[in-house]
Amino acid sequence: MNKIEIYTSQTCPYCIKAKKLLKTLGLEYQETDVTDNFDEMAQDIEKRFNKKIMTIPQIVINDKYVGGFDDLNELYKSNKLNEYLV
Repeated sequence: MNKIEIYTSQTCPYCIKAKKLLKTLGLEYQETDVTDNFDEMAQDIEKRFNKKIMTIPQIVINDKYVGGFDDLNELYKSNKLNEYLV
């Protein structure tokens, strides 16, 4: 089973797009709203993946850093998303 983490806020349009794409693909995910603790999440991503981030959503699939919606969408369109899935 895939472990998909997505860090979001309720009002972020790219977060909504990312969740919609994952749902369309039939992929379940664990969503964490970081509206009140963005800095904590950003530090965690930097520590885990050596990535300095400033935006949401942030997506991690099976402990592999994907990035944001544009990155997820590009993986999907280029048929490379399966490389992240089990």
